[in-house]
Amino acid sequence: MDDIEAELSIAHDFPEDETTNQFKKPVNLHFYTDDKGVHTTVSFFRSNRRCLKRIRDAMLLHNWQEAAVYYNSFIQSLEALDGKETKSTASEITWRLGTEILRHLPNASAEDFNALYEQLKHNGTTNFSKICLEHCFHLMLSGEIEEAKRQLSIGESWRYGNFSIAQGNTKKIIHAYSGFLDYLTLCEKKSSAAATDEASSNHEMLRDFRQASVTLKDIITQPGVWDPFVLSYINMLKFYDDEEGSLQILENYAYNKEFPNNPNAHVYLYQFLKRHDAPPDKLIGSLRILRTLVPSHELMLELCSLLLYTSLMSDLEEALTISMDLLEFSSWKCDIRAWSCLLNIMKIFKEKKCIETVKKEWDARRPLWFSLHFRSYIGRKDMAENVSLMKIKRDVLRVVGLYTEYYKMALKAEKMAESKTKECTAREKKKRMKEKKKKMEKKTKKEKKKMEKEKMKIEKKKMKTTP
Repeated sequence: MDDIEAELSIAHDFPEDETTNQFKKPVNLHFYTDDKGVHTTVSFFRSNRRCLKRIRDAMLLHNWQEAAVYYNSFIQSLEALDGKETKSTASEITWRLGTEILRHLPNASAEDFNALYEQLKHNGTTNFSKICLEHCFHLMLSGEIEEAKRQLSIGESWRYGNFSIAQGNTKKIIHAYSGFLDYLTLCEKKSSAAATDEASSNHEMLRDFRQASVTLKDIITQPGVWDPFVLSYINMLKFYDDEEGSLQILENYAYNKEFPNNPNAHVYLYQFLKRHDAPPDKLIGSLRILRTLVPSHELMLELCSLLLYTSLMSDLEEALTISMDLLEFSSWKCDIRAWSCLLNIMKIFKEKKCIETVKKEWDARRPLWFSLHFRSYIGRKDMAENVSLMKIKRDVLRVVGLYTEYYKMALKAEKMAESKTKECTAREKKKRMKEKKKKMEKKTKKEKKKMEKEKMKIEKKKMKTTP
């Protein structure tokens, strides 16, 4: 809906017509004309502003059929007007509105989508390549890979003066998705040929591999953020056991200074190194760079673990800093893994008799940490929701020798939890005893009935034998 608002802002602050709120009346698209009766750009903006408001209201109320009717009127007005400037201004909003409405119509078919996209490509030329790309996405979701390739080919080869030059980035993305579709085709053939031993020597697959690899490699070596395409290319190289080529691509993607800072690039490199049993120094180096970009990343816990095993005091101090930094982010403040990691590091310092290092780091953060983690209302919340977390936080306070109100609340919570567990175990014991008693009673009842039946049988026999 923001796009509609943007389009409405293009049409200047014209006075609203009284019929704007009459939702059921048709929109008179050619109501405003000049002295000669010609529909001017101003008349276009005025009439279509009203039409766009009707479309917006219908979409907000999920009246998709009604929105489609008004949208058809809007399209007709665009086709009736010859002004290139007006068409180019409205082309993107027209394309986005049309696809959104069509997606929500219950009786919309694939042919309707294709017809809409083809109509929109020629209703203003500024977004031709973008519409081809979105058409490709729709075809991909429908499983029509070959038709999607054809649309990308059309978008890539399209030329229209300076407009095509201005869409250089879009053309680059189209080129990337062309390689991605070749990769998808290769994956399908791999899955169908998985049962045979000659999959890797299949000439058709090798041809698709070369075609996809040339396109993807050409794209991912250019500066940019190419995450899905990098992963696709790495998977292709993995299929052909090219570990060296994969490492080279990932290192270039992560460390090339011409590329924008991208945390995912370092994540992919770290995961690759970890899978291939790289030495700890390389793993630590990769995660250290990631920390400079995203200090709250979940892999920081793995970085702490790696630093603990180096047996160097500097690395241990770094692990302490990383773990405490992590807990200063709101997304981590109640995470048991992060608190357990910090407690483990503190215990190692205590074993090494270097607790002063921990206290020094603690003193520097003390004002922030008390307000962030150890206030009374936080203690009440932890007591009600997460006693296990409260115990770990209490042990952290014990290591640094601070017996605060939160510490007392944690002890109280632990005693309450213990009494509850005792009560629960007592209840369970009583319950088990009752169940056992009931079973015994049932058993005795059955035995009594059995004894009575046997007595009855004996008496009947006696009765028969006596004359």
